[in-house]
Amino acid sequence: MIATDYLDLLARVLATEGWTARPRYDQAPERLHVLSPSLPVVGESIRVKAGVGGVLWFIDSTDDPIAPCHDLPRAVAEIGARLAPDAIVAAVRRAATAEQDAPPRGLISRIRASLGRT
Repeated sequence: MIATDYLDLLARVLATEGWTARPRYDQAPERLHVLSPSLPVVGESIRVKAGVGGVLWFIDSTDDPIAPCHDLPRAVAEIGARLAPDAIVAAVRRAATAEQDAPPRGLISRIRASLGRT
């Protein structure tokens, strides 16, 4: 198997778990861009690299190993563990921004807003 075969397998397994995976095989090294299902601006680029003894590993964009290519469940779990905190932080930031932009809810708040006071 070559790197793209492993990346294609990973993409299929990730898709069954709700992740979005986009192959980026047009440049070397070939990689798979994995996006958070709840927040598509949060993602990671995964590539394949030979490790100790020639065992192929999935590697992240910072060159940290994720899991051996033959261990797809571990790779999916590790990718989820790495991306979930970033997705949560981004979702909280998005919610906080939306809350600031929301119109005032209470009567006093609406009156203050209409008078230009906060």
